[in-house]
Amino acid sequence: MAKLSSGGPDMARRTLLAAGAATLTAACTTTGGAIASSSSPEVATAKGILRGERLGGVHRFLGIPYAQSISGRNRFAPPQPVIAWSGVRDATRYADNSPQQAADPTGGSPVTPAFDPPAYVEPGDDCLALNVWAPENADDTLPVMVWLHGGGWTSGSGSCAIYDGQNLASRGDVVVVTINHRLGASGLTDFSRVLGGAFADSANLSIRDMVAALEWVRDNISAFGGNPDLVTIFGESGGGWKVNTLLGTLPAQGLFHRAIVQSGPLTRFASHEQADEVARKVLDALGITAANAEKLNEISFEQLLEAEAAVMGNSPMSMGTPGFPSGFWPVLEDGFLPRHVFEPDAAATSIGVPLMVGHNATEMSLFMLQDDAAYSLDAAGLEQRVAGLFEQDSDLVLATYRTEYADETPSKVWFRILSDYMMGTISTEILDTYSQAGGADTYGYRFEWETPIEGGKLFSPHTIEIPFVFDNVSTPAGVVMTGGGSEAALLGKSVSEAWVAFAKSGTPAAPGLPQWPAYSSADRRAMHFDAVNTVSSYMPEATIPLFHDKLWQAADAA
Repeated sequence: MAKLSSGGPDMARRTLLAAGAATLTAACTTTGGAIASSSSPEVATAKGILRGERLGGVHRFLGIPYAQSISGRNRFAPPQPVIAWSGVRDATRYADNSPQQAADPTGGSPVTPAFDPPAYVEPGDDCLALNVWAPENADDTLPVMVWLHGGGWTSGSGSCAIYDGQNLASRGDVVVVTINHRLGASGLTDFSRVLGGAFADSANLSIRDMVAALEWVRDNISAFGGNPDLVTIFGESGGGWKVNTLLGTLPAQGLFHRAIVQSGPLTRFASHEQADEVARKVLDALGITAANAEKLNEISFEQLLEAEAAVMGNSPMSMGTPGFPSGFWPVLEDGFLPRHVFEPDAAATSIGVPLMVGHNATEMSLFMLQDDAAYSLDAAGLEQRVAGLFEQDSDLVLATYRTEYADETPSKVWFRILSDYMMGTISTEILDTYSQAGGADTYGYRFEWETPIEGGKLFSPHTIEIPFVFDNVSTPAGVVMTGGGSEAALLGKSVSEAWVAFAKSGTPAAPGLPQWPAYSSADRRAMHFDAVNTVSSYMPEATIPLFHDKLWQAADAA
């Protein structure tokens, strides 16, 4: 095995685990400590032996538990350590999805099928699991990329087809991990003050699960060929919010070393008062009081989902103030998540971690499919919508975007304005704040490439960068989103290479890309991904302060 950079007891433990994996398969193990080149590779982890499968040049291990079932007394408890097993555990099927509402919270969209897990995957209590894709010749030096799935804080799965790590790992220079964690009422109901006692540690269980998964990576990933001292967390939408959250989570310090936020800005967490209100609503929906709180240990996940639906019906996440608390959300917690990560400045926990942040040119086109008129606006329709949102500032907004995007249709300009307001404003806030803090380079990107699906009317919607990041443009799930084709495939190679380069070195770069400058609040230069990649300002400068003030006012009034 190649020697890792860190020493001490942790290093010794990882070396023993990796050596165990090599011993198990000595008959066909290649030199350098790689996992056995077998159709059914085996790896020794801290809790027991796993048997995965070889697909092409990649070893895949699915449904690996990093914590116990969340049933019974574990329902509202921090993740409990896995009990070691004897023999060989099969790791060829995904675990349960975290319990979640059956309906797509966006109401369904043309890209929804790309996010389906295999048909056999159901929601259930045995959901605290992760999946690993590792090149067959991986030694313990490869960077590790841990994906945090989207779906806000209430839905999603690490088992989605579009998140398949096969192609990214098949490059031979990165190990890919996807995880599941508790969601919604299971993961973000804080009874610590409302009930206390046995439920004193019930806050932020979703985040505690992520920390437990990252601890599993630290303790076990070298056996799969990954370097636990070179871990990148990356995620899109809700996954991007989770990346930001982990940057401010005290126990997560040192468990990752790079961070990528894709279309997932977040600046605030819920107050104790907000969290307590949600907790009381959950108890009311379950018919449980402080006097019989022990009944919380007897409920099923189906009962909890019914209560969650009742609470969410009265406190849905507001698309008018994205990135701000509503419903089930992380809560400020002393000693764990003590402050907002980027307000008023960058939290000390985040300093020193290279950070990449970006969003897509027309994010909101995916969320407005019920608004047919938005996709066929004329000039007057655009003016009316901008005036309705920005009132006395509408002339400035229109003039800025019509000048910047003079050749684009009114509908595309409208989606650009709305997406920059709702997504770009907070993204630039994070980029500005973090780059000013120093300690590590910060990089911005905009994804401009337009998908031809739905007759091209979505332009560059929310989620569209995901198949490019995973180099899954030409897979069945990727074609659902991109339509396939050589242009998309070529861009996918550049984007995925840039992400892997960032995981390796903290600096994104790839053939076909111009030099990617570090972000500075002085010029806000960022990479713009398209058929022809360019470097220019992150978004129109004239509207950034206007958008910022309006969005923060809306959040404070919510």
